[in-house]
Amino acid sequence: MDIDTRTIGFELSPALDARVASQVGTALAPVADHITRVTVRLDDVNGDHGGVDKRCRVVVALARHGTAVSEAIATDLYAAIDEAARRVRRSTKRALTRHVGRERKDPQRPGTLVHP
Repeated sequence: MDIDTRTIGFELSPALDARVASQVGTALAPVADHITRVTVRLDDVNGDHGGVDKRCRVVVALARHGTAVSEAIATDLYAAIDEAARRVRRSTKRALTRHVGRERKDPQRPGTLVHP
């Protein structure tokens, strides 16, 4: 799975790139067959002002299932990456489950009753 990692306001270090690949790759491994693209955006919301301002946003494009988006903000960028990976795993599985549920209720499928 190819993960496109982008940063805003700072350079992407090899350690951050490895952390994104490890955490997001592991979180999305069970549903990798449905994924067409993964984009991770890392940024510092307040710049040099300090505070809870490191953000990680993960956007996963799913084949025939739309997109799943997750975002986490923390004081530490590594913690934000970990939390965003956990959240995107949940939202991706939920998106895939919801889509299957709607297909099964389709009145045009064989075996369902169609009212005139």
